Amino acid sequence: MIFKVLPLLLIAVAFSTEVRYDCEGFVERGLLKDPLLAESRFSTEAKKNKIQEIKASAILSKFEVSMMVGPAPGLKDDVDDWGDTVDTWDFTKMGPFFGTEIKAIQPLNYGQYKAGKKAAEADLRQQEMNVVSKEHEKSVELQTYYYNYLLALEMNRLVEDAQKQMDRAEEKLEEALDNDEPNVSQTDLLKIKAGRHTLDEAVIDAQNGMTRVQLAIRFSLGLDSTEVFVAMDSSLVERAEYFPTLEEAKDMTIQHNPELKRLVAGLEARTHQLDLASAKLGPQFFIMGEFSYVKSWAGNRTAVQKNAFAQDAVNSISGAVGFGVRYNLNLWNSWSSYVSARTELRGLKLKQNYAKDGVLLQMEEQYVQTQGAKKKLESLRSSLRASESILKSAAMKYDLDPSNAGELVSAYKDNLQLKKSYYYAVCKYNIAFAELIRRMGLSLSEYHKLYPGN
Repeated sequence: MIFKVLPLLLIAVAFSTEVRYDCEGFVERGLLKDPLLAESRFSTEAKKNKIQEIKASAILSKFEVSMMVGPAPGLKDDVDDWGDTVDTWDFTKMGPFFGTEIKAIQPLNYGQYKAGKKAAEADLRQQEMNVVSKEHEKSVELQTYYYNYLLALEMNRLVEDAQKQMDRAEEKLEEALDNDEPNVSQTDLLKIKAGRHTLDEAVIDAQNGMTRVQLAIRFSLGLDSTEVFVAMDSSLVERAEYFPTLEEAKDMTIQHNPELKRLVAGLEARTHQLDLASAKLGPQFFIMGEFSYVKSWAGNRTAVQKNAFAQDAVNSISGAVGFGVRYNLNLWNSWSSYVSARTELRGLKLKQNYAKDGVLLQMEEQYVQTQGAKKKLESLRSSLRASESILKSAAMKYDLDPSNAGELVSAYKDNLQLKKSYYYAVCKYNIAFAELIRRMGLSLSEYHKLYPGN
């Protein structure tokens, strides 16, 4: 019984090290594990903290409470040189002392607060769009790894199948030579062996390709040494997503492109920064309040002990509330900030004039490239079917007459090269489509939500 269970346990342990994802899951895992993206996302937290700082400064920007305790001398009645009774210090009767002071300032420049808050919020949106743009770029890179992995799998399958076919042809020819068939010579066998170098090169290239892409995937997904990525897709095929029309692609670009959204947020931020710089050219208004209280329990303060607000040379209570105005006389500094904000705003407005057209042209260029890759793929698919027919014909002729080894080797080479070109074309199209999605301003998951079931 143990010997029956042990192999099953070993198989379970082996499969537990596999990490399986489809293309979308692969991208999501890679985006989550990328350290540079994590750093970019963290930078948005600093922007959010800046907004909270502005909100906090709007209410009692200055609110200070100070307290002090310690010993204080008592008071005693004494007669001065003019015969008047006065209070004098009595250091023989020390006692505890307590004092507190409160100062508060409430700004009244609501316009500056509002402009500063809106500028910070627009700056946050600008940073968020920057992060989205970086995520889309990383998504294309991850999809490239995924489809290169599938390409490497296909190349390995291709060379393995070709090796089997060549071995079969070589064995058949050797068998014919052993049987002294008249139409077969040693030269035919040498032709087959001489043609194997193409296959050997393909084997080496396929093995190296798989090793390189596995290393890239291990780093991108953050896999440890015991984990191995295995794609849920078993073969490399043309992407099944809906291919939009050019007008649909343009509409999606205008609606979703993060670079355009980032520019809009930047314009809004610079506009509010200009409003803030303009407001700082004027005076700043505020309400200020102050309160102080001192209490001592020393000496012969019988009346003071009964009345907490009695005043003398030590005990006191005071306060004040007033309306204030502060004006910065360093006008050249404030004016320079205003001019700088105005210049930045004008520069962004100039960029706005061509940004939309530029983004649409970049998308359309990628659309044409993707469309061209799709057409080339369809052409190669048709050629591959013809090559398969030629190979079958050559194999049938070889079965009937082993002396046709040269024709069979040539057909194998052509078919192998065409299959290789076909799978490379599939990979190229899939990656080009990923880049098209990025140029439209969408992530892979967002595109699948727009066009589900494709």
